Amino acid sequence: MRLSRRSCGLVVAVLCIVLAMSIAGQAPQKDEFRQQLQQGFALHQQAKYADAIPLLEKARRLDPGDYFANLLLGIDLLRTGKAAAAVDYLQIAARANPEEDTPMEYLGEAQARLGRFSQAAIAFMEGVRRGKSSEESLLAWAGFALERFRQIGEELRSSDAGVAAMRKLQEEAKQPSASLKCSAPIPLLEKKLEHLNATSGIATETRHQLSLCYAIEADRAGTQLNAKAQDQAALYQLRGDVFLRLSNDAVQAVAEYKAGVALRPDDPALYEKLAEAQMSAGDADAARQSAMKALAIDPHRSRAMGTLAMLSMNDREYDKAVPWLEKMKIESPQDHNIQVQLGKALAQTEKPAEALENLKQALAAGYPDEKGALHSLEARLFRQLGKDAEAAKASAEAKRLSDAFQNQKRSGSTGNADADQ
Repeated sequence: MRLSRRSCGLVVAVLCIVLAMSIAGQAPQKDEFRQQLQQGFALHQQAKYADAIPLLEKARRLDPGDYFANLLLGIDLLRTGKAAAAVDYLQIAARANPEEDTPMEYLGEAQARLGRFSQAAIAFMEGVRRGKSSEESLLAWAGFALERFRQIGEELRSSDAGVAAMRKLQEEAKQPSASLKCSAPIPLLEKKLEHLNATSGIATETRHQLSLCYAIEADRAGTQLNAKAQDQAALYQLRGDVFLRLSNDAVQAVAEYKAGVALRPDDPALYEKLAEAQMSAGDADAARQSAMKALAIDPHRSRAMGTLAMLSMNDREYDKAVPWLEKMKIESPQDHNIQVQLGKALAQTEKPAEALENLKQALAAGYPDEKGALHSLEARLFRQLGKDAEAAKASAEAKRLSDAFQNQKRSGSTGNADADQ
């Protein structure tokens, strides 16, 4: 949605530049710059991002500081799974036009893809400031907040202490939003979380605080958007996000997203979200159709790929899930949950070496394995590869984690945040 609407604004701006150049009678180098930029932008509009990148790179070499060349190049690199490369160009675009919110919103998306959530939050918040709480900036910030709420929720649900924190959060969410307060600025909490042991009690409490903060911010952005929005589809999208992420009401979320699709039938983001809601509501066929519609419009929609992968895994068709998960890993290389799901799917398709590599990456990065299930899977994969010593080590670690978890449950210490201090 943001891409298509912003592209309309970019068309006008680029045409103005072209007209100004034509009137002024620019030198051959300027003419070449204009030609490369125009051609690259035309491909960008058609979602042919990979084809647009070489042209935009040529344009940028001719004028390294140009706002549009850097912005479009950053967007297209982001859309083709090269978030790390996109960051520099989006930062240049942001400096070239310090009052424009668009590069900050894409920069936030890129940083989030890389798992740099503190920097992502800063970028989105700066986008809201620059955009003076415009519809675009509010929707981008609220969307990020709700997506982080979902991600953190998945992390919390991986442990009993986290589940308890989620229950506490659900009770807090029933209170009037005006009575809820964030304990610290979101970027500081995100930075704190980066340096904590992923399974510690302090990390669990920090995730709980972050979840509450993101819920508050999403509610605040929604209230502002509702007061000023001229784009009703944006409101339907945000309401769908709230029902899906905060209220766990997939049926109502489906209704909101469908209302948005009716107003904006070519928006891949709405189809992507609709697919996820339909899957949560138990309508697998409809979810599959919506996800494929999203990818037909924009083949780089990672959440749509995730829905298709999950649907295949639910049907035990792991061989069909693997290609989607592999594409998702390219799009979001720092998402350890994707690595775990890919590892599990590969293990079911008799590819132990590849499965093991993905599991090891996630566990090395601190992905929680409180009950030892992932280490147990590691042990099985090592045995399939004939690595008995490594299998025994992984099996012992799985038993240690399982025993520790059971002991914590018996002693009632699970969820005690002070135990890690």
